[in-house]
Amino acid sequence: MTINTDYKSICTVTELARKLELSRARFYQLQKTGVFPAPVYCLYTKRPFYPVDLQEKCLEIRGTGIGHNGRPIIFYSKRDGATTKPNSCSEQKYRELSDALKQMGLKTSPAKAGKAFMTIYPDDWKKLDIDGEVIAEMFRYFQNGV
Repeated sequence: MTINTDYKSICTVTELARKLELSRARFYQLQKTGVFPAPVYCLYTKRPFYPVDLQEKCLEIRGTGIGHNGRPIIFYSKRDGATTKPNSCSEQKYRELSDALKQMGLKTSPAKAGKAFMTIYPDDWKKLDIDGEVIAEMFRYFQNGV
């Protein structure tokens, strides 16, 4: 686990949850039970935020496994390869594919292009490069109204 330790002078709950590699819902759940300290609230906007000292405290809690309430907490890490969601390299590939299809007159998002790509090439979608043949096959796929 590599935790982001770049500090802003203040950060939102969403930003802090992302730094801690937790969902916002899980972060709020742990905050409610005392594992993480409560945020500071802006008097003007009433929005919660975390200044640097509380960000550091939360990162320390995540690292040590000892909550703000003094109780031990076990943080589970994501399983490697647990999902088939495309990685950022694949997302870039689908963006390029979507752009190529747009130049051919088809309007499709990178997400739709990726889903179609995985449908057409279910076994090779991770390692197959996008070339003219692949683009032509994708064009035919979308032309057939899928």
